[in-house]
Amino acid sequence: GTVARLAIELLLNLAARRYDAHLLGQQHIRDGRLCWRPHKTLRSTNKMLKVRIIPEFQAALDATPRSENVLTFLTTDRGKPFASAAAFGNKFADWCRAAGLKPVLCDDGRVRSFRAHGLRKAALRALAHAGCSGSEMMNVSGHSSLAQLQEYLDEVEQERMADAAIDKLIKQTEAEAGEGQ
Repeated sequence: GTVARLAIELLLNLAARRYDAHLLGQQHIRDGRLCWRPHKTLRSTNKMLKVRIIPEFQAALDATPRSENVLTFLTTDRGKPFASAAAFGNKFADWCRAAGLKPVLCDDGRVRSFRAHGLRKAALRALAHAGCSGSEMMNVSGHSSLAQLQEYLDEVEQERMADAAIDKLIKQTEAEAGEGQ
């Protein structure tokens, strides 16, 4: 029932950018879907995204009290819309710190705190793990090219291939152990 929980569900289930997430509201719901034009593509493709609301996100929407006369789902502690995507991002980082999440060492060697964009990445990885095609992922996240998503697809494929290789190694080792008895 908190705005922080709603933010997590929104970001994880829509793979939305923080700019779009902080602007989305009840007016974007049509026929059980969130429908919006991602800000990043307004001038290029003007693509309309229509993403079905899954039960976890709907439960978070239902549990979160809403301020009257406020169109956005995500609001400040005062019940007002966030002034900017950056303000929402900063508040998200505050929620992460308050929850006891520690900064992490990233692949590039830099230490970073948890940020809203990390949930967009997590959502894309979850879609890839679920077996979604690049095209399917693009139609959830609003990416305009498969090349932008290839990193997530490659990462998941590497894990699958490594698992398959290790499974074969285990099977071979067990077979050899069985022959030795």
